Amino acid sequence: MMNRITQYRLQTGWSKEDLSRLFSIAPRIVERWERGELTPPAWVEAMIERRAREEIRRRQTKKTNVAARGTERRPSC
Repeated sequence: MMNRITQYRLQTGWSKEDLSRLFSIAPRIVERWERGELTPPAWVEAMIERRAREEIRRRQTKKTNVAARGTERRPSC
């Protein structure tokens, strides 16, 4: 079963290195969280969740905007 940190990372498309860099967390710690060797503090998990949700929402909005532009009628010349 996948832990929440891994789920957030995969949903956003972040690599382990991205997650480490974004939150200034040592890559080894991220790996240990994902393997279940360590449990992240609740506040860290909440921070990652909040940022992941923002990223997912941003990507969905971007896709919606691109799709909407594709359906606009262009004036005929």
